[in-house]
Amino acid sequence: MTVRALLTAVLLFAAAACGGATPEPEPEPVEEVTLTWWDYLDHSPTADQAVDSLVKRYQEAHPGVTIERTAIPRAEFAARLDEAAAAGSFPDIAVVDVAALPRLAERGAIADLTPRFSSWELRDRFLEPVRESVRHGDAFYGVPLRTRTTALLYNREVFKAAGVDGPPGTWDELRATAKALTTGDRFGLCFAAPAGDDLTTTFLPFLWQAGGAVADIGGAASVRALSYVDDLVNADRSAPADVLRWTSSDAEREFVAGRCAMMINGPGSIPAMNQAGLDWVSAPLPAGQAGSVAPLGGEAWALGRTGQHADRAWDVLRWLAEERDNATEFGASLSALPNRADTIDDLGWQWDPNVPAFAAQLSRARLAYGPNYPQVSEAIWTMAHQVLAGERSPADAAGDARTRLEPLLR
Repeated sequence: MTVRALLTAVLLFAAAACGGATPEPEPEPVEEVTLTWWDYLDHSPTADQAVDSLVKRYQEAHPGVTIERTAIPRAEFAARLDEAAAAGSFPDIAVVDVAALPRLAERGAIADLTPRFSSWELRDRFLEPVRESVRHGDAFYGVPLRTRTTALLYNREVFKAAGVDGPPGTWDELRATAKALTTGDRFGLCFAAPAGDDLTTTFLPFLWQAGGAVADIGGAASVRALSYVDDLVNADRSAPADVLRWTSSDAEREFVAGRCAMMINGPGSIPAMNQAGLDWVSAPLPAGQAGSVAPLGGEAWALGRTGQHADRAWDVLRWLAEERDNATEFGASLSALPNRADTIDDLGWQWDPNVPAFAAQLSRARLAYGPNYPQVSEAIWTMAHQVLAGERSPADAAGDARTRLEPLLR
């Protein structure tokens, strides 16, 4: 043993004999980070509590990180985001309707996540239409959060009483069934058709099923779709004229009350129908000339482009998306549909027996209409509303809409 080693051993022995101990190393200082988070998911106590729970769990698992959540009424949310984008004060994390991603991307408000997506193993686990819903051009601008669509919902008791076997599968069958189930105190079919985006969401599947697209509105397919919906409301009167004032929530209320035999609506209606004890079933939207096509909607998490803590904010999004318990907690709480191929069969997503029927409808995202989506939507719902209100013929309304849409889509 060398002299130095012997001296060291003696000193350690002496320290131990005196009751001393080797001092513990000082802990690394925890980085203090505050992230701002905006959403409009306080529309129900269940949804609000689910978001609060996830935020709290992340903070408990990551000492030093504080997430300041701001819940904003949905009616005000888009305007508040636009104001924040103009002022350069966009939140670190925002829950954004997927149809708004292109507009916010074009304004430079949200971060291009493509470099992060390229090395993220979860990217290819998202269902393809879900993954495409957060892409604008060649770039990704969001992480999928809540995925939704619409389906045909029908009252099984009414069908049985009328001797109708199963849901209609085609346009012809839908029209015939709706007429057959219309009585003095009940309509055959209900849906949302107010002067607003709810009507766009209702009409687009009819347009696609007719073999049309927004870019060729004014052509035969768009006139065919408008004429079909017009017949349901004004010729057959199997859908009430009141649909011109109904939102999706109004249609849900009428269906739950038994005043509609069928309804076109999304999974957000499930809790109300179940609470009412309704005997209902979901089915794919009836097929037109081009088959059955349904809209893909919902929200994504987006990062502010100028956020000072982008890496930490991205870590929050990864944690929210990657943890299976986190993803499936949003199922029942937010009436969401499974959005990843590897979790689609998880029990957390089976929050209602009809969820698979909704999930099977996921097909086409409205995001494809780009940064001018608000104006595109207005042109579409204005066209459909004019026809349903009896103000214009399908051909004239479609022709006017084409004039409005061409510069928006160019």
